Amino acid sequence: MVLNNLVILLINIFLLQERSQMKLLIDVGNSQTKIGIWNYGRLSNVSLSETKNFLKNISRYKKKSINEVYITSVISSKENKKLQTYIERNFKVKSKQIKSTKSLIGVKNGYKQPSKLGNDRWCTIVGAYNLFKVPLIIVDCGTAISIDCVNGYGQHLGGYILSGFDGYSKSFSNADKLKKIKLNKKNIKNNLATAKNTKDALLSGYMLMVTSAIEKIFKQLQIKIRKKPLLILTGAYGKQISSHLSIPVKNEPNLVLKSLGVISDRKNPFMNI
Repeated sequence: MVLNNLVILLINIFLLQERSQMKLLIDVGNSQTKIGIWNYGRLSNVSLSETKNFLKNISRYKKKSINEVYITSVISSKENKKLQTYIERNFKVKSKQIKSTKSLIGVKNGYKQPSKLGNDRWCTIVGAYNLFKVPLIIVDCGTAISIDCVNGYGQHLGGYILSGFDGYSKSFSNADKLKKIKLNKKNIKNNLATAKNTKDALLSGYMLMVTSAIEKIFKQLQIKIRKKPLLILTGAYGKQISSHLSIPVKNEPNLVLKSLGVISDRKNPFMNI
């Protein structure tokens, strides 16, 4: 009994120390990179930049007393190496990159080959489940739209990938009367009703395609697990899409960074991640 209490005390001390560390969190996407500070379980100082300029953006945090750096990245190994070298040289700490694994802090990967799941997707799956501890559907609206399902026991059930807005726009390049129409994702928030011109029809069509897919997946998972899952939307235009859904949704624009923070707080000190 005394030994058990001592173990619990040591674990609590470790967790408190972890939460008090100032951590730099970096989410490197295909087109955009988000950076933030995680301290005492809270996210702050979030900034966004184009991925091609992300090193310049990271330099803004050099005056902070950073103890640890956590990264999730979808760029090439060569570019990741540059990033890790830069961090080690400028922050005097080694970075930890979260990569897709078979399991992590209570969550099991649903892919047959776990390493093939995107690192950013795995990060949000693990982080979101540990944040909410309920069945989840996670929709990340980035260069592509990823949709991942998790049951109430932390089992990732797999997911879907849809075209992002830019890819959708380019899909009409071989259609002579459509390829010259310039589409802007900023305009999709007002376009879901039956359109009266071709440009609005394309915008409405995209929104209808994405929202219909999300709602169908929601209903399928609800039937499968016999419980309403929590639907979370994140990414560049997640809020725009959520406004057209007929089901409850939670918007988490910084879900990847929050997930990195949660993982950093709850990791096993002997775990190589």
